Amino acid sequence: MKENQYTVSDFVMDEYFQSWVLDPGDEKDHYWLTWLKENPGYDETIEEARRTVLLLGFTKDTEANQDLVDVWKKVRDSAALSVSAPGEPVRRPQVYWKVAAAFIGVLMLAAGYLFYRTQADTLHYSSAYGEITHVVLPDGSGVTLNGNTKIQWNRSWQSPGTREVFLEGEAFFEVEHLESNGKPVKFKVRTGELDVEVLGTTFNVNSRHEETRVVLNSGKVRLNIQQQDDTAKLIMAPGDMVTFNKTEGRTNIDHIDHPDQLSEWKDNKLIFRDTPLAEIGRILEDTYGLEVEFSSDSLKQRRFRGTFHTSDIEVLREVLTQTYNIRIVKK
Repeated sequence: MKENQYTVSDFVMDEYFQSWVLDPGDEKDHYWLTWLKENPGYDETIEEARRTVLLLGFTKDTEANQDLVDVWKKVRDSAALSVSAPGEPVRRPQVYWKVAAAFIGVLMLAAGYLFYRTQADTLHYSSAYGEITHVVLPDGSGVTLNGNTKIQWNRSWQSPGTREVFLEGEAFFEVEHLESNGKPVKFKVRTGELDVEVLGTTFNVNSRHEETRVVLNSGKVRLNIQQQDDTAKLIMAPGDMVTFNKTEGRTNIDHIDHPDQLSEWKDNKLIFRDTPLAEIGRILEDTYGLEVEFSSDSLKQRRFRGTFHTSDIEVLREVLTQTYNIRIVKK
């Protein structure tokens, strides 16, 4: 890529960028997060380019992507053809209108893949059912959204000295440690009934059905739990899992030996280790938009072991249906 002003097109047509969007991994994440830290001000450009790669339907086959790159170039260049001499009609060749129409068609078909809306003061991102989406925050922190998850933050989020995001659903955070005037800049995740406050760490937050669960992988966080007229404060250490139920006003604290196992979804894995069928049913409903019906309450307590790729949900669905006679249908 050229070393001056980068545009959305530069990133869209860059094969390593395409690879990062379509097949992210530790090495690629590190490269692009480092690049963003060294080149501030490109977070929105990067995100727009990432959405474009997804919406255009790029694949891991770089040769097959060339046709899509050509379409992107033609649509981009067609905008430049609107310039004409005074008094002359604007030149818009039919071929470009056809290309643009096809391009718009692709966008319409893929509109459910990633929803993004920009308002005057707030940025909103959300993932569709069954979709895992990677978002890079302005400070270089990485967030991985599980299916059916929303996140938003204010454009001027760092001006008060606190980075703050609002979450509905489930996400894994990799927070960059920042300092301002020699003091650490806090990072907060708000879920409505519970705030997670960190300085630099990795953790998983799941906030659905009036219940929020926080699992700390590394570092240290403080939870601010809103309970009626009081706010309880709790310090978490690595391996701690805190579950807060807003309806019951109950907080459970557990310690698990392998906290990373509860965020394996971000690596496109679903691993069940003697997991109650009721919990698996909630995952299928919340994350993948399926309806699960059990023939009895006792069946919900049956436990299941197995490993599946997130792209194999139909396989998991078939296994559960045939083994336990559970009815699983799309909403």
